Amino acid sequence: MSTTTRQHPRSVPAASRRLRRAGPAGRVLALLALSATALAVPAPAQAQEQARVQAAAQVAVSLGDSFISGEAGRWWGNSTVAAAAGCTRGGTDRAAYRQRLICRYDPQRVYDGTAVHGEGTGCHRSDVAEITGLGQAALTPVNLACSGAETRHVINEAFKENTASQAELLAQVAATQQVKVVVLSIGGNDLNLSGMLRRCAALYIAADKRSCASTGEGDRFVAALPAVEQQVTLAVQKIRQVMSQASARSAGYRLILQSYPSPVPSSARVRYSEGGGGKTATRTLVGGCPLWDADFDLMHDTLAPAIDAMLRRVATATDAEFLSMLGAVEGHALCEQGTSQAGTLDDAAELGDTMEWVRYGTAGAKISQGHQQEAMHPNAFGQQALGRCLLALYRDPSSQPCDAGTPRTQT
Repeated sequence: MSTTTRQHPRSVPAASRRLRRAGPAGRVLALLALSATALAVPAPAQAQEQARVQAAAQVAVSLGDSFISGEAGRWWGNSTVAAAAGCTRGGTDRAAYRQRLICRYDPQRVYDGTAVHGEGTGCHRSDVAEITGLGQAALTPVNLACSGAETRHVINEAFKENTASQAELLAQVAATQQVKVVVLSIGGNDLNLSGMLRRCAALYIAADKRSCASTGEGDRFVAALPAVEQQVTLAVQKIRQVMSQASARSAGYRLILQSYPSPVPSSARVRYSEGGGGKTATRTLVGGCPLWDADFDLMHDTLAPAIDAMLRRVATATDAEFLSMLGAVEGHALCEQGTSQAGTLDDAAELGDTMEWVRYGTAGAKISQGHQQEAMHPNAFGQQALGRCLLALYRDPSSQPCDAGTPRTQT
């Protein structure tokens, strides 16, 4: 190795003079010393790598359930019935690829090792999950959330691919890296929101003239909020406890508790008529949104705001920042007027401003795609929208960038 190519330029003349004055033995010692000096100076590539590692040590951690894990991130919107029969489903299926002209699907292309691969799996942490939005704030995302998680899975229980509680996993991260922000989405599964939506859909698909609103389902849901409020409070307190025991490098972290967007619009903005319900109804087969008008209103106008208010109270009581997501997909909700599905000749990835940002339900349709747990969740466009909401709050803590009533765009 050359003894001069990696030295500081000003050190070469003096070193050369010493070599000329020294005898043979002295020149050997001088050369060894000169080589040691050269090795001690990092090369530009090494310095860049050191800088990258140091920057990567500042992380943003997401905890909680499917709305923050990235559930339904496999999909660029929804496709028409005709397009659904194609390989890429109008360009909506990000897991689709061709191998020797044969169409194949690999959800791990989106969810990596958390794709459904057997019982007790399927955290569905997607590559477009909300937390990735903080990459624009020079933070490295660490996604510990899991689809289906309840507050107990944050506090003290392992769940699916998470071999320990999310709080314990957070402690492991905080022990070695600088945690700048922790973002929590939780409570929806404690309330069994997805189960209620399935029951509401079943009434419509069965052409049962009753709605969840008329049978008191909404009232029972609201009555359960105080108990869940206590559990969410315990989850936030557990995170506080973990972070108080973390290394000094994580001092000054920010804790953000967020709410949920309504996956559907109010009935006045649904683009398909209610009809008489049933398996062959347009809302079932085409829209993938089999709900009575009363249940669109129940979800959009009553339940989502009630959950938002409950989580806001928890944030206030625990001194956490609050991020309202009520309007995060406004203007792009499932079956909303002004949105569309991808056709056979479309590339859905290029149509974000006109697409639905929520995954439709396909269980009652003739062509089933993906996993039913993806239904009624923000798709890839929706996940990116949530990420923009989070980034905006991170940059301006005094703002509420995604509260109700403001239509969203991709920019």
